[in-house]
Amino acid sequence: MRKRNQPELPEVVREAGLGDDAALHEALAQLTPPAKAPPQLLRERLLAAVARPRLRFAPLFNALTDLFDLNDSELAGIFERAATPEVWLQAPIAGTALMHIEGGPRAAGADNGLVRLQAGARFPRHRHLGLERVLVLEGAYRDEPSGRVYAAGDLHEMPSGSSHALVALPAKELLFAVSVVGGVDVEGFGTLSPSPG
Repeated sequence: MRKRNQPELPEVVREAGLGDDAALHEALAQLTPPAKAPPQLLRERLLAAVARPRLRFAPLFNALTDLFDLNDSELAGIFERAATPEVWLQAPIAGTALMHIEGGPRAAGADNGLVRLQAGARFPRHRHLGLERVLVLEGAYRDEPSGRVYAAGDLHEMPSGSSHALVALPAKELLFAVSVVGGVDVEGFGTLSPSPG
């Protein structure tokens, strides 16, 4: 019979008919190390590493490499730079900021950058002048007119000539990486792209 404070034995031990052996319980208990919380310093170092701007989006580096043709070190540098408010250009569309990124050789023919939209902001209807690829990094948006929601980690590709609008969901600021050939023609604003020129 199991004592009140004895741990539950694994199914294989019970199936072998050894479940009531007090000595076995004691031996198994001594083999199992006591559960401990990680040392505070280790926990603090881990949290600090995750919070660092350069590694913040490291889980998406493979997709970003595909988008921008840049290596992990170059991508880390971009996010370190993006943590500085001065590198962001305010777009003529309310609640929208852009940061240009110089892509690698495979992305050289495109305008590449990061786009921030305030939570709840709407990016008006626009027509793609070439292929546009968007990778959501943080937050989410609802595509108009499809109604589909794109969230962190989602890739949204729009062919040349297609058009749509989008609305950042209200819970959090939207941040996405974009690579677009030829820019976008935005109703009421003209042609825009992430590039500074």
